[in-house]
Amino acid sequence: MVMEYLKKRAEAGAGKGLEDRPDWVSDRNASAAAWQCVEDMKREKALYIRRHRTPTDFLVKKSYQIKGSEVAAVLGMNRATLMNTSSYSPHLKQYLDAVNVDLDEAKSAKLKRAERPTATGIRKSRKDDLVDLVKELRMKNEALRTLAAEPLDEIFEGLPLPIKKKLEIA
Repeated sequence: MVMEYLKKRAEAGAGKGLEDRPDWVSDRNASAAAWQCVEDMKREKALYIRRHRTPTDFLVKKSYQIKGSEVAAVLGMNRATLMNTSSYSPHLKQYLDAVNVDLDEAKSAKLKRAERPTATGIRKSRKDDLVDLVKELRMKNEALRTLAAEPLDEIFEGLPLPIKKKLEIA
């Protein structure tokens, strides 16, 4: 019963991958491997974009863009063959450009959100309120120090002289 369910899920998952492929992808040539490689790289680059938020993280384009030479290197092919001379090359170029546009838009959206973070907690407060709060907390701190110092003074006064000498109090 469980095995039947798992087999059905595996078959559905295997069939789903083929349905999502574009028309120009074929198993007879390297287009399927190239398309799959671009998809994998797309996921990696999207993950990089999600995890980074400062503009300096995106100074180098290779961290969030995919180049044809990268795909060719991963596949172990010549870049010119993959991107220019094959029958699927125009379609692959077009697909790669579309993926790069999507990744660039995601990067821009991430940087835009990072520029204006929503203010939370103490950041919402005005400067005057924060100054008053700091003054109040300093006064409470001094009051607590004096309150704690009184019992300690009584304890030190009650200690015998040899112990005071060892503690270097007297």
